[in-house]
Amino acid sequence: MKSIQDDAQNKFLSDKELIINWEFLWKHKKKVLSKVIETEEKIIELDIIEGKIKKNLHASQDVGQLVGEVIKKINSNRYILKAPTGTRYIVSVQNAVNKYKIKQNTRVALDSSTLTIMKLLLNRTDPIIDSMLNENPGMVRQKDIGGLEKQLQQLKEVIELPLFNPEIFTRCGVKIPKGILLYGPPGTGKTLLARFVSYNINAKFLKIVASGIVDKYIGESARIIREIFSYARLHSPCIIFIDEIDAIGGRRFSEGSSADREIQRTLMELLNQMDGFSEINDIKIIMATNRPDVLDPALLRPGRLDRKLHIPLPSKSALIEIFTIYFKKLKKHGIIDLEKIADLCKNFNGADIRNLCTEAGLFAIRDERNFVKEEDLIKAAKKISYSKNI
Repeated sequence: MKSIQDDAQNKFLSDKELIINWEFLWKHKKKVLSKVIETEEKIIELDIIEGKIKKNLHASQDVGQLVGEVIKKINSNRYILKAPTGTRYIVSVQNAVNKYKIKQNTRVALDSSTLTIMKLLLNRTDPIIDSMLNENPGMVRQKDIGGLEKQLQQLKEVIELPLFNPEIFTRCGVKIPKGILLYGPPGTGKTLLARFVSYNINAKFLKIVASGIVDKYIGESARIIREIFSYARLHSPCIIFIDEIDAIGGRRFSEGSSADREIQRTLMELLNQMDGFSEINDIKIIMATNRPDVLDPALLRPGRLDRKLHIPLPSKSALIEIFTIYFKKLKKHGIIDLEKIADLCKNFNGADIRNLCTEAGLFAIRDERNFVKEEDLIKAAKKISYSKNI
């Protein structure tokens, strides 16, 4: 009997030890598994870092590619394209490229040595056009423009009404105007009016500086003009603002250097594009210059630029309006006679008035003040008037 009890007790102790050992092993296993998971996560992170390093390494070792434009398809694997230098080549296509997407005027990436088409560029617009679209004109409201009420009204008649109420012109039997030329002395508000149009009219706005589209390669400037108008047709209603048009719109002449002939080719392409779109298209052109006397007569004729809007130097009442706009932002002290200051501002433009307020603020800072007095404005007006007469 006693031996049976001893056997039962020994069995109970062995079962208890087994349970304890199993619990110990299970805890140890959990620790090992957690360490394995952590190690695997670190391996994944290291693999990602390694992939990025390899990608950057390959990118730094890759040879740069050229950008070309497809002109015509010859057969299933041969195309005529125009290289950046303007030269035309017959090239083949890499097997990985989807040939069904290659069409006329498609922009492609070319191998620098063989000129093989390596890749299709999905963005069909020129980077110059992207920079034109991304430029911020700022917030310009009608109350921020002084002394140009008549010019604003005429600008709206040519730009805003044809875009959003073309039936007014058709009812009257009047041909819808295509464009307007803003001309006048520097600093009178020509670009400011264009910024007002960009901010207040719900349409695509392309701001072009004429000197920026002139390229040293033959035909590149004309190509940019074509792409600008092509983009405008696809994204109508669109307003094209060409600043400093005299850079490419000067009178044509028979003699000149190759650079002059390239500028004349750019002008001819611009004239062709302006004649190419009809009155039903929602495309309007604004041009600005301070040298209307040098422009080509073909550019100024009705049918291309239907209205020439003169932006003159501001009168005394207009000067007071401009003063009022800028004075709202100034910290003033005491009574300021605007008419007295306006009498000192002979032949001043809007930019001079802005400069006058800046100079007056500098006089106040020099005297360790945080406000502007009438004396500061008078001294600033005399200083700017003297500098204009130099």
